[in-house]
Amino acid sequence: MAIAIANRYARALADVVARTGDYRRVQGELQDFAAVFRESADLRDVLRTPAVSPQEKARVLEEILRRLGTSTIGANFLRVLLGNYRLALLDEILEAFQAIANERLGVARVEIASATELSEAERGALVARFEALTEKRVEVDFRVERNLLGGIEARIGSTVYDGSVRGHLERIRERLMAR
Repeated sequence: MAIAIANRYARALADVVARTGDYRRVQGELQDFAAVFRESADLRDVLRTPAVSPQEKARVLEEILRRLGTSTIGANFLRVLLGNYRLALLDEILEAFQAIANERLGVARVEIASATELSEAERGALVARFEALTEKRVEVDFRVERNLLGGIEARIGSTVYDGSVRGHLERIRERLMAR
């Protein structure tokens, strides 16, 4: 149920942002607010508790938005979330909004895990390979995962490309067991 609600809010926001095409700016602003919201238990308590009046909650939100320099679109969206008691869904909404924005912008998100830090040349080659594979511009999150013996594992959505040594050994084992 929460995912469906988050998706609805994300789609509505994406439709509003589509007029300007400034998906990344709004996404960044919401991520900045979400970071402040996550870091402060006091803020979460104030914005969630029924003991604080809606006017006082709005005043607190306005001050945060002013300090963050949030655009009109981002600020209005956060006001709607506050007014509809949906700030608790902010992380889910952000995730759904990012997926919608990426789709509309023709961007594929790729997560690549490697056993060691990759060189710039290796990173560039992987970006080029995944752009050719997806036929989209890619945004890549590289991370080092020490439990890999070697090679890489890449994830695009729910699809995993396993080029790790562990994956290769597992495929060999499966072929040997099948004989």
